[in-house]
Amino acid sequence: MNQERRRYFRITEAIGLSYQYIDGSDQEPRECGTSVPAALIEVSDLDEKIEKGLDELADKQPEIAELIMLFNQKLERVVNHLSLDKDLVGRIAQKVKEVNISACGMGFENDEPVEPGTRLRLELTLFPAEIKIVTFGRVISCVVQEDEKESYYWRIDFYGMNTGAQEKLIQHMVQAQNTQLKERHKES
Repeated sequence: MNQERRRYFRITEAIGLSYQYIDGSDQEPRECGTSVPAALIEVSDLDEKIEKGLDELADKQPEIAELIMLFNQKLERVVNHLSLDKDLVGRIAQKVKEVNISACGMGFENDEPVEPGTRLRLELTLFPAEIKIVTFGRVISCVVQEDEKESYYWRIDFYGMNTGAQEKLIQHMVQAQNTQLKERHKES
């Protein structure tokens, strides 16, 4: 029996997984999903300025104010459409992978190498309930696998996961472990 002590129990199961490399210049988030991106704050400030300017312009030159308002609406629709496309691409880009996962990290086989210490933005989908969890991870190790295809085993520690997401992950793991134990019991 393995004598290594773990912070949480682990299960092996298939999940939806996508990841993005985080540029080293990015600040580490305190909790994933809790801060409003700076770009959204800037856009909101610009919207207020545009609205104020349009109100002033509408009295003097209503046709120009109308034209600027239409351009602003068009721009907002394009941005919203691009945001939707980005979300769709993210969902399509998820691969179903077998992972060994706990509430504090995971390991999985991948087809590309990665340097230990690399930071990632992770999107996990837990089946069958399709629970979505977005968190950050730091690569702890990347080991070449000894098999016929070139593959690597990544070990990742989660960080920046908010408490609610971690609770959902733990609840899912308890349910999945119970299901796996019931299936093993039926087989024996």
